[in-house]
Amino acid sequence: MCALKLEKLTEEERAVWESLVEATYEESGYADSMDEDAFEVIQCVCDEALEGDYDWMLRIVYDNGATVARNKHNAEFHRLLKRAYEHAVASGSAGACCNLGNMYHNTDNSGSEEDYATAIELYELGADRGDDQSSVNLGYIYYYGRGVAKDYAAAYECYARAALASGNPEAFWKLGDLYAGGRGVRQSDRMAWAMYSKAYENGKGSGFECRAAHHMADYLMNGIEGVLEPDPDRALELYVRAEISYYKAIDAGLTYYSRCLDQAIEGQAKARKAVQEEHRRIRAGEE
Repeated sequence: MCALKLEKLTEEERAVWESLVEATYEESGYADSMDEDAFEVIQCVCDEALEGDYDWMLRIVYDNGATVARNKHNAEFHRLLKRAYEHAVASGSAGACCNLGNMYHNTDNSGSEEDYATAIELYELGADRGDDQSSVNLGYIYYYGRGVAKDYAAAYECYARAALASGNPEAFWKLGDLYAGGRGVRQSDRMAWAMYSKAYENGKGSGFECRAAHHMADYLMNGIEGVLEPDPDRALELYVRAEISYYKAIDAGLTYYSRCLDQAIEGQAKARKAVQEEHRRIRAGEE
């Protein structure tokens, strides 16, 4: 059990939150501390927390990712969201373990050892409760060495658990990264291609389609000896898919994908040039 002191809402807190849920933005008392979009998110989160529908509470957070990301440094917004997660974790929610862990998991490596230790504890709790995203995020802790020594073998174990348990697309593309770089496993472009392909198949329509499509397109530009022939036509299609999916991911608050978006657009230019050259050669009778 998590050593953190995670408690359900007190009766006093429930009364305050019930008033918050019923209030308009102007009469809520939060108009000076957050914008109306942020208040509406908090209002819905508090409502679902009071009702005990934690899956829907987390869905609200996910669907309003841009608003949540924009307000992550807003002290009052952060306090209320964190308290909702704490209540949900104390009430047995698996997914809330991951979301609460994310609040301690500083992905820019600026977190304290204590914060990373808390994130690890919450991710482990979430994974034990069956939340596969907790396993994936725990894998990032070990992959990048955040608060702990880098441990690619441990990262592999975390990603593999999520991939096998639910086909989590993010887990598959991180496994692909390990095989592509030979980190914790024997380097294998064949296995990397297989993992990225599975991630793309499982991630269609999600925010993680972008990374798998991007990696597959990179491989298709040069091919893999004995496994994959170069195919700039398909590479171009996948770079475009990656671009569109990156926009959706960034809109959802994953702004760190901006650099990857630029790379996908650059990849399109190279693939388009290769496609044009291939068809020029066909028309010229050189193919």
